[in-house]
Amino acid sequence: MDGARARPGPAQAHRGRGEVVQNGARIVEGARDPETGGGVPGRPRIGKAVNASNAGASWKERREAMGKTIDDVSSELRIGRKYLEGIERGDYEGWPERVFSSGFIRTYARYLSESPGPVLTEYERSVRQNAEGETAAQLRPEWLERERERGNRRTTYTLAAGAVLLLGIALSWVSLRGRNLPPPPPPPAPAAIAPAIPAPDNAVSPGTSDNAVPAMQAAPPSPMTPSVFPAAAPPTVSTVGGQGVPSGPFQLFLEASEQTWVMYSFDDGDPIDATLYAGDKISIQAKKRISLKLGNAGGVVGTLNGKRLPPFGERGQVRRFTLGE
Repeated sequence: MDGARARPGPAQAHRGRGEVVQNGARIVEGARDPETGGGVPGRPRIGKAVNASNAGASWKERREAMGKTIDDVSSELRIGRKYLEGIERGDYEGWPERVFSSGFIRTYARYLSESPGPVLTEYERSVRQNAEGETAAQLRPEWLERERERGNRRTTYTLAAGAVLLLGIALSWVSLRGRNLPPPPPPPAPAAIAPAIPAPDNAVSPGTSDNAVPAMQAAPPSPMTPSVFPAAAPPTVSTVGGQGVPSGPFQLFLEASEQTWVMYSFDDGDPIDATLYAGDKISIQAKKRISLKLGNAGGVVGTLNGKRLPPFGERGQVRRFTLGE
C-alpha cells in the first residue's frame, strides 16, 4: 500500500448532516421532517391522509365552537341524537336508508357551514363494506318490483276478461232458453154472477132490534209508536291489511306516488322523518313493532311481508298506523 491511507468510495460519501457527495458531486439534503417524511423536500409521509372520521371530529369542534350541544342541534334540526353523534364519530351502524342518512349528513353540514363531501364518502364506504350483511334490509331491485307489478296487472286483466266472457255466455243461454219456452195459457173467463136484490131500507133482520149496536165497530186508530233502532256503532280503526293485529317480524315496503311526508319508528328506536318524492322507495324491517305516520296518506302505496296493502287513506289526509304489539 506504500503507506497510503484508504479513501472513501467515489460513489458516495457523507460530508455531514444534510450533505451527501455522490460521484464527485455534492448534494445538499434537506432537513428531515417527521411530517414530510425525510430529506427530500415535499415528500409526504405514507399513511398520513384526511379521512371522514377526522372530518366528523372537526364538525364536533365546529359545533362546540358555536356553543351548541348535541341536544341543541338535535332539537333545531329534528335529527336524532345518536345520528349526530355517529356523524362526529364516523359510526354508521344501524342507520336507516340512504335517502334519510345522506339527508342527515347534508343537513348537519349546512348547519355548520361545512362541506358534506368527506363524511358522505366515508358513509358510502361503510355501506359498501356492510352490504353483504344488510342486503335483505335494502330496497328490492327496481326491475324486480316492476316485473311483480306487471304480473299483478296481467292476472287482473285475465280475471276481468274471464268474468266478461262468462257473463256473455250466461246472458246468451238465458236469451235462447226464453225463446224456446211455450207461451203461457190464456186466463180463464170470469163466471157470470147474478145481480143481488137490494133489501128495503127499513128491513130488519130477525132477532135484532132497531137499537141494536153493531157487533163490530172500527177500533180507533192507535197512535203509531216510533220504532227504536240501535244506534250505529262508531267506526273503528281497523288494522292495516284488515286481518286483525299482525305479529312480527315485519318487512314494510313503501313507494311514493307523489310528495309525501313520512315519520316512522321500529321496535324501540327513535322516530325518523323525511319527505318522499314521486318514485322514492323505502324498506322498513322490525322484529316486534312499526309505528307509521303519513302526511299524505293517498300518496303512498305499501307492501307488508310481500302482500300489497289497501290504500292508507285519501290524498292530503294525515293517518297514523301501528303494526305489532
